[in-house]
Amino acid sequence: MINSRGFSFPLRRVLGCCALIALLGPSTQAASPIPPKASPAAIPPTAAQVAVPPIAPSAETTPTPPPGEESAELKPGAVIPLEPATDQPPAETPSPTPLPIGGRLLLSGALDLRYRTSTRGRTHSAWVNGAEVDLTYPLVSHGRSLGAVVVQGMAENPPDSAVKSGVNLGEAYVIYQIPLGASSDATAYVKAGRFQIPFSLLATYDPHLLLIQPLYSQSLGIRNDVGIQVSGRFYGILNYDLSLTSGSSSTSFDTRGKNVVTFRLGRTFYTRNGTVNVGGTMLTGRLPITDIDQDHPFALELPPSGRIVTDRGAGYVTKSRIAGDATLMYRNVTARGEIISGADNDKRVLGYFLEGTYKFSARTAVAVERSLWTYPEGSSSATRTGIGLNYTAGTHLTFRTLYEVLTDTPRDRAETQRQQLTLQALLRF
Repeated sequence: MINSRGFSFPLRRVLGCCALIALLGPSTQAASPIPPKASPAAIPPTAAQVAVPPIAPSAETTPTPPPGEESAELKPGAVIPLEPATDQPPAETPSPTPLPIGGRLLLSGALDLRYRTSTRGRTHSAWVNGAEVDLTYPLVSHGRSLGAVVVQGMAENPPDSAVKSGVNLGEAYVIYQIPLGASSDATAYVKAGRFQIPFSLLATYDPHLLLIQPLYSQSLGIRNDVGIQVSGRFYGILNYDLSLTSGSSSTSFDTRGKNVVTFRLGRTFYTRNGTVNVGGTMLTGRLPITDIDQDHPFALELPPSGRIVTDRGAGYVTKSRIAGDATLMYRNVTARGEIISGADNDKRVLGYFLEGTYKFSARTAVAVERSLWTYPEGSSSATRTGIGLNYTAGTHLTFRTLYEVLTDTPRDRAETQRQQLTLQALLRF
């Protein structure tokens, strides 16, 4: 049983709630259509998304029909791409086709330029938030992609962060599909290395190049971590992710009882009122302390690489989390949200995140956000309310603006409020 101040929830009740995902909705026959092909990610592939590394068209690799369909038009030398490990909602905008280098190596990347003006903290400042290069090498056998090797390097200069500017490692891992037989209705993919942990909304999209961020910084204090993960589908419709990571976000993995276990179940429903992806996640382990106090008056923001700097002895605390997340796509509207509860040691934490985007033209969209996180100490909390405008100039260039009102209440201190406007120019290749 997991206890916190003023509440408790048995593990069997949590498992029962997660199991309801498999029971909701139509029968297996009616609820198991092949998920529609997701648009290429608007940002470099993530832990969940890179299960299918994009294969650039060339003399040796051409687009192919979905697995299970006859491929009469398949050209000699074409590679059948690997299916995604789990359902991935379409990205905001399609990403450019990666550049092929040599036989199969694929190159992509991004340059993230930002300007911010704020009533407190860093004001009237322009900076390069990150410049990244992503390398993907598909693992191919007998004309079929079985996995990939992914390396993501970042030169970053994050504002208001303990991480100094420099070149850091983002994600770096190997992913491989385990053959379960053609008659099996289950799939399994094994991933090892440094990857984005499958906690709540992080299992469905990668936010590191976006202005609007979910709760992982405040709740976990980590985004990428080192370890091993198994992902796939049960019965062809129920998504699962199970990971064991170090909790340190470093390039090393230790087994001294300080590791983090994350487990998520999810499912996608196709309805008359849009497509809905829902999930439930449980997490336990030692993770960085993210409380705000006199020395750290503002809510934690992680750099693009997800790297953290903290002392492993004094800067870590045992955390337990249970989260529910949902993503809705209906016509021109995309909405996502998560609610997270749990404890740091025996002290309760609670929070939620909501985001909505309405695309009123092929290139322009408006976005709104609202989030709240209550810390384990006293009445300490952080809220964020914002509205923004996004403009896609083309496949390679996106402009975003975001106006936010941020209210932080550090431990044993009065509430502070700041207003900030952030502009972003994101160039991708």
